[in-house]
Amino acid sequence: MTSFKQPKFQISSQENRFKERTLGEGSTRRFNERKAKKQDENSPHFKGKRSTRGSDKSAFAHSQPMTPQITETQLGGVKVVVKSMGAGDKPKVKKTGALSPRAPEKIKKNRAEEMKVFGENACLTLFAERPESIVRAWATVEMSHRIGEMFSYLAANKKAYHVVDRAELELVSGSEHHGGICLLVKKQRPFTLTGYLDIPRQADCLLLLDGVANNPQNIGGIIRTCAFYGIKQVISSEPELLNSPNAFRVAEGGMEYVHPLQAEATDMALSQLRKAGYQIVHLSNEKNAQSASHLKLQDKVVFVLAHADFAEKGDDIVNLSFANPLKSGLNVAVAAGILLSKWVAR
Repeated sequence: MTSFKQPKFQISSQENRFKERTLGEGSTRRFNERKAKKQDENSPHFKGKRSTRGSDKSAFAHSQPMTPQITETQLGGVKVVVKSMGAGDKPKVKKTGALSPRAPEKIKKNRAEEMKVFGENACLTLFAERPESIVRAWATVEMSHRIGEMFSYLAANKKAYHVVDRAELELVSGSEHHGGICLLVKKQRPFTLTGYLDIPRQADCLLLLDGVANNPQNIGGIIRTCAFYGIKQVISSEPELLNSPNAFRVAEGGMEYVHPLQAEATDMALSQLRKAGYQIVHLSNEKNAQSASHLKLQDKVVFVLAHADFAEKGDDIVNLSFANPLKSGLNVAVAAGILLSKWVAR
């Protein structure tokens, strides 16, 4: 009978249970390889991620917008910092629109009292006539070499000016027809027609605009023509519509010599003008209208440029051309030029 030997069991203790096993270098490497292989088999969607992590970071970095390029140049002995957008930069979209009700009162006040003016002749004439109204200026490098006097004035009066590239100026002005310069200026306040008529005049010519102020191109052309012939006032029930940057640009500086007169309504304005002794002249394409060549103009006259019919008994209704084969008449700015030239040559 064989003798049975009872096996010896090691008594488990808290210390031995959680004691780490020490593996050799080769064993540790084989263990890590088996563990990595098992993880890849169980998680196939993680394959290849580790090798592309660096390229992902690089692609993310390239997708970020580049910072504007800052260069320095000398302008009349003064160091000027030029901000330009990189060739690969995507221009930021200018956010415009109504202000939030929570916007500070100062911002609301500035938005109501200030406007932007661009275009070379418009800006240079404004600087010559009312430089104190300029709040801030932007110009391209090429233009900055021609407006050193303006920059000197702004620097002396502690007003900001910026030298930027054309892309940045297009973003600031909101137009590609900026002409290399843009100004932020205080708006001119209109006079009232009632106050204007309180002063008697021997000779005067006025233009009354109704329904044409919604087109800045036409407004700019009319104002430029008025300035050319020395007409200093136009009447409108909505003079704020004349404060258009595009109208200023088309007027080529004429806005500084022609001022708006605010009226409550067109019919009320015409009633006031008739009482003040002004001759009222309306335009018409009708064949029964008076020929403009037979019109005798007085020393005090108002030319009505309107879409609606405001003519009353005693007013003059004229047709500029009976040979007109078109269904429509002339552009309103061209018609204004013909009428003003007749008044000057009366």
